[in-house]
Amino acid sequence: MVASFHALTFVSNTKFATFLTKRVQEHRHFESQSFIQANRLDQIDTDQYNVLFYELTNLADPMQIVHLTELAKKLKLVIIAQSGHFASFAFEVGAVDFLIVDSTAPRIDKCFDKLIHLCPIASAAERQYQQSTQTEKPSSHIVVKDVGKVRLIDIKDIIWINGAGNYVELHFTQGSTPVLHRETMKNIEQQLEPEGFIRIHRSTLVRKQAICELMPTDSGDYKVRLKNDMCLNLSRRYKGCLESIISPLQ
Repeated sequence: MVASFHALTFVSNTKFATFLTKRVQEHRHFESQSFIQANRLDQIDTDQYNVLFYELTNLADPMQIVHLTELAKKLKLVIIAQSGHFASFAFEVGAVDFLIVDSTAPRIDKCFDKLIHLCPIASAAERQYQQSTQTEKPSSHIVVKDVGKVRLIDIKDIIWINGAGNYVELHFTQGSTPVLHRETMKNIEQQLEPEGFIRIHRSTLVRKQAICELMPTDSGDYKVRLKNDMCLNLSRRYKGCLESIISPLQ
């Protein structure tokens, strides 16, 4: 993700400055961040920085007010203060948000969300980021809990599955010992469908690429032979999956 914000921080409270700096540096929308304790508002390069976090300590300096008002027109200004008494002034000069020096991480994140919302480029990048995280490929492992241990089963090693109640049995290559896993067929089918598994029987899932032969029976069902010579039943109820099985084999 290309960062949208380059922030400058004028905060005299060292503890909060360190905390804020860390939050900014860890955030995906900020390219970099500078921490400065001097209050030279007239020297800020608004071509280089587009966000300013500024700690307001008093209202006695009229030039400070003038500089902040002008800066708020050119960049996104966030005012920071010891107490909430400065909040109304912050918004009068055009600040997009107001923080107190004991603001928590969630409160700072809300401030970042507001900055993103006010920036079309950042908003578009955030939507794309959220969509990509929601459509990430499912885990390539199945976590199987056993007495005293947890096993990680690589999905690509599984060739077929049979189920009974709240348990399924994971089968691998010929000669490998099946693994019992506490999961329903419905849930394991939803998990493994993106990995190329299909339902051929009420209690059987199989990897399509493991199938090498289909043999009709007198009853109208089919026998499905796998590449390891295992034969499974394909019931009439699941005949709809025949086209799905045959197409990749042609």
